[in-house]
Amino acid sequence: MLKKMRVAIIGAGFSGLSVAWHLLSLAPCQVVIFDSKGVGGGASGVAAGLLHPYVGEEGKRSLLASEGMAAAKQLVAAAESVMRIKVANREGIIRHVVNQEQNRLFLSHCEKFKDVKSIGERLFFIESGMTLDCPNYLKGLFQAIAAKGGQLVTQEIVDLQSLKEFDHIIIAAGGGIGKFAELEALRYSLTKGQALTCKVPESTLLPEKSSICKGYLALSHEKGICHLGSTYERGEIDATPNTALAKNTLFPKIALIFPEVEKLEILKCSAALRVIRKGHYFPIAAKVRDGLWVLTALGSRGLLYHGFLGKILAEAVITGDDTALSFLSPTRVNLSLSG
Repeated sequence: MLKKMRVAIIGAGFSGLSVAWHLLSLAPCQVVIFDSKGVGGGASGVAAGLLHPYVGEEGKRSLLASEGMAAAKQLVAAAESVMRIKVANREGIIRHVVNQEQNRLFLSHCEKFKDVKSIGERLFFIESGMTLDCPNYLKGLFQAIAAKGGQLVTQEIVDLQSLKEFDHIIIAAGGGIGKFAELEALRYSLTKGQALTCKVPESTLLPEKSSICKGYLALSHEKGICHLGSTYERGEIDATPNTALAKNTLFPKIALIFPEVEKLEILKCSAALRVIRKGHYFPIAAKVRDGLWVLTALGSRGLLYHGFLGKILAEAVITGDDTALSFLSPTRVNLSLSG
């Protein structure tokens, strides 16, 4: 009997769990996920859950958005199947635009992509949009992984030599990638994202659907609760929440969507560090050397891309052919594909 390939994955967020699920779905292998904080302990666990093709303030359709949406929906279905509850609101997302240029762009989306409809003055409905309950989604996805034989070890990995018994190591550690010397050549930066969880007074009506403008208001699976986000802080940053800064930054942006934002009661401020690729918004997925791979810099598009990139990286690990990852390499991005 052939020995099963042994794969270690560092990071139990969106990308790490996606790679694990695809590896176990594609071939007989042993997969162990390492994360000192457990499933969703980093940026993925505090994500608002907005999944749609038009990420970014400008509202352009993201590169490979159709592939990203299809792969993400597959993982959502896997999580829901094992959890036996819905982990996603599939009722769409409202997009507010703030100028004529954005308005023209979204009107063109209505004609070209057919998943966007104009519903008012500078107001558009993204039919394909979904709002995920991220904690339950991650929990369900890990349960689906465990059902296929995957394991989780709550241990911090700081030296890859400790994983030398594995045939392959995949680093999907998000904001924690800086501790690995093997990745020091990657061109990336860190941003701090803060989000507010708020309680809505009974006398106040929220928008009927999750809404986006310069910030976002994401409806929660809990009645009377919503999530506001996100800040994009750079410079000297850490993952410590700062409620006052988050409120002062976010409330003016949310007022464009929800003028009664000042009536909300802040219950919690969440913060996390995200990895951003320098020079382009597209993530990094690459073979670093034989037996070592990296998937990082998903940034604010983590939900959109985690399923698709997890799949093609898993295929590359299994087949040994990383050709499909060539345009995602740390030194190359095909900019002609953007938009």
